[in-house]
Amino acid sequence: MTIGLVGNWSAKTGLLVRQGSPNAKPITQSVKARQILAQVGNDPLVLNRKKMDSMQMFKQIKGFNPESVTAKQLGNMSTYLLQKGIISDVTALTLHNAGDKFDKFGVPSDPDAKFNALEYFAVQLDTIQTNNLKGNKYANYLVPEFKKAIYVLQNLKTYGESNGSTVKKKD
Repeated sequence: MTIGLVGNWSAKTGLLVRQGSPNAKPITQSVKARQILAQVGNDPLVLNRKKMDSMQMFKQIKGFNPESVTAKQLGNMSTYLLQKGIISDVTALTLHNAGDKFDKFGVPSDPDAKFNALEYFAVQLDTIQTNNLKGNKYANYLVPEFKKAIYVLQNLKTYGESNGSTVKKKD
């Protein structure tokens, strides 16, 4: 089973529109992203919560919302998690390079603009898998990293919404 555009669909400014059909209703990309995220699922073991609790990281992660984050915040969070040894350098780089709008050199044009990082990675994952179907074998190596980035964002949101304490302090 593959994830991708089936039929004669094309992406147009946040919408998926069936080409050649005047009566077709556009489907928002967020619906497609939700479908992809549902297929990707969740891996609650991607982050070591006990280690995060023992390092008292809850205050830095509390309230983290990957559905409304800036490229600058996501870059800072990925650097912080990398320094603490929670994520790998490849995952940190993947998260650090996320953004909604880029200039012609690939640099985020507005690093303080909020975007939905989960939707961004879901759309990128869909694009990568579509390129893989077209013969781009390099895409095979990117799929697991983009899935891991999605898992990390989901787990950070869950951890930030929790009470942040699975390890009890000894007095």
